[in-house]
Amino acid sequence: MKFNIRERDRRAILLLGGAAIIYAALSFGVFPAFDRLKEASSRVSEKQDQLKKYRRAVIRKGNYTQLLEQARKNMAEAETRFIRGDNPTLASVELQSIVEQAAKKVGLDLNQRTVSPARKKDDSFNEITMTLALEATPSQIFGFLAEIRNAPKFVIIRNAQIAPTQVLTEAPKKGDFMKTIRANLTIGALIPAPVRKSG
Repeated sequence: MKFNIRERDRRAILLLGGAAIIYAALSFGVFPAFDRLKEASSRVSEKQDQLKKYRRAVIRKGNYTQLLEQARKNMAEAETRFIRGDNPTLASVELQSIVEQAAKKVGLDLNQRTVSPARKKDDSFNEITMTLALEATPSQIFGFLAEIRNAPKFVIIRNAQIAPTQVLTEAPKKGDFMKTIRANLTIGALIPAPVRKSG
């Protein structure tokens, strides 16, 4: 049996074959290549950032000794703000002297004070606290808190409970009421933990 293909059918088959070849070329050649180019262009920004890091490293290569010196200097300067932690007893004495000097500047009498032993805060620091109970005018208390904040060493107020010594429900008819307040303060200081020598 012989097939007779008319010219019109032949052209249609050739056109269909050409379309199949074009489809295959686009599907397996052009589109994957376009996707690869698109991915490569999206990675350009990552490569630019990486190149900037490498350039910075090359520029700083000779400056590492200077940077280390500056870091050591900054660290030594920051360590001067801490109460020395070599001996916890001396550290608590230094905290007491800071608190007493601040109280003396504003004219406060420290009635009760309790110093706790050094407790481990984390791997690098221990903390000592001092609890105070005092009665004073509001300006004395605020002045005392300002002196503590501006102390030469790093000292913070951990807890503050402030209450009036005399509660008024109405204005006094004669005489004057006491303008004093009672304050219970917990003052803390971080001290560097002693460095343990491995060996």
